[in-house]
Amino acid sequence: MRVTAILRELLILEVFEHHLKRRRRELTQQLAAAGVHVVERVDDELDVTIRYTEHDWERQAVFMRPMLKAEAMGRLRKAKMRP
Repeated sequence: MRVTAILRELLILEVFEHHLKRRRRELTQQLAAAGVHVVERVDDELDVTIRYTEHDWERQAVFMRPMLKAEAMGRLRKAKMRP
């Protein structure tokens, strides 16, 4: 890959990082506005478990790691990024 192509890709990644940070901030604000507070996050080999409170009720969500990875890879492909 040419040096200018690498530099261009780095600059494009900076733009992506900016948008990702903004989106993360928006989602965090949405959770706060909905009265949601993350109590604990447990990452293991197969899944991610998040315990949280929602209006004083404690709840738990389990996300399968392979499904999260597949969805992330699909979004990268849509953005024309090489996974």
